[in-house]
Amino acid sequence: MTLHSRRSRGAVVSAMIIVSFLLSASGCGGRREVRPEPSPVVLPVGPRVAVAPMENMTNDLSGSDIIRDAFVEGVARKGFAVVPVAESDRILRETLGISYGGQLPSTTPEEVCKALGVEAVFYGDVREWSKTTTGIYNSSTVAAAFRMFGKDGALLWEGNDRQIRQDIPRGGQNLGAEIIAGALGNLLLNPMTPQGRRVGWNIARKLPMGLVEKMTR
Repeated sequence: MTLHSRRSRGAVVSAMIIVSFLLSASGCGGRREVRPEPSPVVLPVGPRVAVAPMENMTNDLSGSDIIRDAFVEGVARKGFAVVPVAESDRILRETLGISYGGQLPSTTPEEVCKALGVEAVFYGDVREWSKTTTGIYNSSTVAAAFRMFGKDGALLWEGNDRQIRQDIPRGGQNLGAEIIAGALGNLLLNPMTPQGRRVGWNIARKLPMGLVEKMTR
C-alpha cells in the first residue's frame, strides 16, 4: 500500500470516527456548547416592563424568537418584572392589532405601554441571521439591537450585539476528514440557536444596573 493510499484510508477512518462521535454526543442533533457564566439572579421586584415582538430584517423566521427569549431572561436577571411574552403578545394582538414587530410603527411606545400596563417597553430588531456553508469554510453571523422606551415615549436606553462564528479546517493530511465531518456536522447540528441566544444575553447585560433604581424613584 502506498503512502498516499494509507493517508487517504486514514482520513476516511478519522471522518467515520468523528461522525460517530457527533451522532453519539448529539443524540437527535444537539451540540454541547460553552456558555458564559450567568449573572447573579436579581429578584424581579420591578419596574414592570415588556418586550415587544421584534422586527425581523432577515429571511429566517426563528431568529427573532430565539434572541427575544434570551433577552427576556437577561432583563429579568437585571431586576425588572418582565411580562411573559405570551401574555404581552396576546394583549398587543387583541388591543392594538399588533402581531409582529413590523407593525409597531403604526402606534407609539406610549400606547403600547398603556395597553400592557407597564412602565417601559423594549423594541428589538434582528439585523443579521445568516449562515454560509461550503464544507471547507463555514460561517454564521447574528446581530440584533434593542431600545427601551418609557411610558412617556422617551428613549431610555439602547444596545446591540453582533456575533460571528467561523469554522475553517486546519488542513494537513486529515483535511478530507475535516471537510466530511464539517459538512455532516452542519447537517446534524445547528449552531445558530446558541449564537442567537448569546446575542440576546449580551445585549441584556449592557443594561445599566442603576436603571431599575432610577425608574422607581
